[in-house]
Amino acid sequence: MKNMEKFIDQFFGPIALYMNKSPFFRALTEAFMKITPVTLGASILMIIGFFPIPAWQNWLVSVGVYNDFVAVQNATINALGLFLAYTFAYSYVKINAPKYNPLIAGVLSLSGFMILVPQQFMLFNVKEQLTQYPAQATIESVSTLNAFSSDYIGASGIIVAMFVGYLVARVYIYLNKKHFVIKLPESVPTNVSESLSPTFIAGVIMIIAFCLRLFFKFAPFFSRFGNIFSFITGVIQIPLQDLVGSPLSLILILSLANFFWYFGIHPQVVYSVITPIVMANSVANITAYTSGQPVPYLMFAVVGVACGTGFGGQGATMGLVISMITAKSKRYKEMFKLTAAPSIFNINEPLIFGMPIIMNPIFFIPMAIGPLLMGGIAWAMTSLIDLTKYNPTISFPWTTPALINMIFRGGIPLLLVGMVCLFVSILIWYPFFKVADKKALQEESGIEVKS
Repeated sequence: MKNMEKFIDQFFGPIALYMNKSPFFRALTEAFMKITPVTLGASILMIIGFFPIPAWQNWLVSVGVYNDFVAVQNATINALGLFLAYTFAYSYVKINAPKYNPLIAGVLSLSGFMILVPQQFMLFNVKEQLTQYPAQATIESVSTLNAFSSDYIGASGIIVAMFVGYLVARVYIYLNKKHFVIKLPESVPTNVSESLSPTFIAGVIMIIAFCLRLFFKFAPFFSRFGNIFSFITGVIQIPLQDLVGSPLSLILILSLANFFWYFGIHPQVVYSVITPIVMANSVANITAYTSGQPVPYLMFAVVGVACGTGFGGQGATMGLVISMITAKSKRYKEMFKLTAAPSIFNINEPLIFGMPIIMNPIFFIPMAIGPLLMGGIAWAMTSLIDLTKYNPTISFPWTTPALINMIFRGGIPLLLVGMVCLFVSILIWYPFFKVADKKALQEESGIEVKS
């Protein structure tokens, strides 16, 4: 273990030191930290609203408050890109050019981000002809809805928010240095002067955002995507089209999802590719099971649960949470208290953004190799133990811990697979956490951290 920690420290230490000194990564880390209260606050209501008991969720639906819990998720977790667009530009200016007002930079970044978001959606009023066979449907009317979709302002828009926040912050600092501002007499109140001074800068930033929007609307090749969000999604999805359908491909795709999430690209970009395959396999499993036949995609289903998000969320971070029980630094002792309960129900955004795990070189390896090891071991165990009693008709919400999911679907044998996977998750995360905890303890003690 000491040799492993020494290797991690020597190999990733210089990278971490560089990133800690980098204006970009320092601002990005602070920006993610500023989002943490939102995710922590939302996790309390999300646990209540999505508590993994079907009877409880059915009751919430019956009294008409389930959609209100969904509204909490849409306004918090599904708006992370929106928040990051503001906090990143704010933090970058605050750290690198504190003499300029970071609040204005954040607001301008937020405005630029919203300009790029698609804001019109077509609504089709369809009339079905059910009196004839086959049934037909005709479109009676088409209307336009002006709205901002959470598909773009949420976590799937994080990479765009990072780009916009960085671009706006750099332009804001540059133009301020060039005195591209409105100079008002000293007699003008300070709050009025600060509000009017960056008017020209705001105009330039809005023009840049507007031109970028038009670029993805009219430019050859890029216009096929329609907007910058779809461009990023499309470019990432294209190489993934042929990687689905088997346990091995599922393991690779989940590993790729972790890899993207580490760099701030939401795993939904990857999941959108495999969702049709997963749904088709699930239907085939249910059909075979109810017909008394063997489940055809048993290994695919077991591997999906074993290396999916059931062990604390994306990245199987329950192993990290359990590792934090041994924390010696105050930072990670408090982080454990804040993130343990949400992680049980697979809500790990507070952990992803609060540690942070995103863009943190110390945690790159466990994020990348988790599904490879956990999925591979689960795949191997399916040929060693009897899983013929696996019941694919049982379905739980995404907040259900994997061990509960496994014992209900496959009994003790599948629970054994889950316990082994959880143990592997702890082994993966523990040595890397010890390195992070050691550095945090040194910083708290005032000891200079050596690269």
